[in-house]
Amino acid sequence: MSALFRRVSCVSLLVTCGHLLFGSIVSGTDSGMGCGPYWPLCQGQLFPALSERALVIEWTHRLFAVLVGLSVLAVAVVAWRRERASPGTLWLSTAALVLVILAGVLGGITVLRELPQEISTAHLALGVLVFALLVLLTAQAYSARTPNAATHRWALFSAILIYLQAVLGAYVRHSNAGLVLPVWPFLTFFPNFAVSPMAHQWSHRLVALIVLGVVSVTAARAITSGSRAFGIGSLVVVLIQIALGILTVWTVLNPIVAMLHLAGALALLGLQLVLVVRCWPQRALSSAPREVQV
Repeated sequence: MSALFRRVSCVSLLVTCGHLLFGSIVSGTDSGMGCGPYWPLCQGQLFPALSERALVIEWTHRLFAVLVGLSVLAVAVVAWRRERASPGTLWLSTAALVLVILAGVLGGITVLRELPQEISTAHLALGVLVFALLVLLTAQAYSARTPNAATHRWALFSAILIYLQAVLGAYVRHSNAGLVLPVWPFLTFFPNFAVSPMAHQWSHRLVALIVLGVVSVTAARAITSGSRAFGIGSLVVVLIQIALGILTVWTVLNPIVAMLHLAGALALLGLQLVLVVRCWPQRALSSAPREVQV
């Protein structure tokens, strides 16, 4: 792949990651309505007086969103100009652009409807999906290949599970279910599921244990198939991520700890997606068109 595409995909990935983490700060500080029920303007202005903390945080979040949109647009433009020999790259970059536009629209709807939990969760889900596509694009540009079908399948399964867990975690956060189970890991193994916030939080913790098991198997396969650093990294990150989940509850949803918890989820998802690309089966690689180096 061209050096230009490598640079823009990497920059776009970093900007998108930063935007998602800053969005966690917006949620954690209850700043989502800092600009009032206005979108895309803030308090009815393009450049409002930045006099209140919530307004500053939300306005900065929207500015960050513009940077994400421009960076993803740059990825798509460079892909269509420089990487036409790689249909997969064109598809992924175009899909990322479409999804980032949809995420922006959902962000506006979220504000205009004053933060409904379902739409807020869908907004985060699209944002993480854009992040995932950018990881795949960047991994294609930078990662060496060590084909292994079994590791590829497990990494893909892990990535899907981690993504669903991240979306479930967002729903827990937006439905104010973060503190309904103050004892970790479970208040009781079979809580009263009629209390929906308790069911959400309990399910999130149960899936976390499943993620630990699946990532452990993926890591073991990665270590034995030539991707030792990514396997060990996955094990370390999943353990840190569980510890951050515990701290999030113990610190009563401290915004910085909650942001780090999301960062752990993104890092873990990113590692699995790099393994998906790195271990792509040899048959699929051999049948793919050769990429043109520029």
